[in-house]
Amino acid sequence: MSAKIQLIGQPQALHIEKEAITFRLITGPASSTAPKGLPMFKASTYMVQCSQKQYKRARASEQDKSELIIEGYQEPRVDENGKLYIAVVATAILSKQTQDERKLGQIREEAIKTEEAYEAACTQFGDESQQARAALELFEKTKANLIKFMSSHPELR
Repeated sequence: MSAKIQLIGQPQALHIEKEAITFRLITGPASSTAPKGLPMFKASTYMVQCSQKQYKRARASEQDKSELIIEGYQEPRVDENGKLYIAVVATAILSKQTQDERKLGQIREEAIKTEEAYEAACTQFGDESQQARAALELFEKTKANLIKFMSSHPELR
């Protein structure tokens, strides 16, 4: 039996063998407070397995040391000493830096499109038209989102 899981963290104890890479990922707890009546869980250790191709493609560059976002299937397994552990077979891996760069690209593209829509509305209907004002409002909102994203991710400048 297996279940889908998404993990975020830094890979530790990287072990490369032929085409496969295995590493530990320690995560949790997800929250600093547990729901009323439930005990707090401690950090969990997962053994993640992926291909070398997946691992290399996940990083934005050689200098990218950001956390990895891993999606995969988890399976309980027993090691050679009889100790139970959780294995995760990765189906997708992406670094936080790569994810942020993609998001920045999407926001920039959206800002360009909304600016072009504003300019087209001004040309077609006039600068003071209702259509131009609505397009300007959307452009300003998109531009504010871009500025907010850039200020919260200074490493992307």
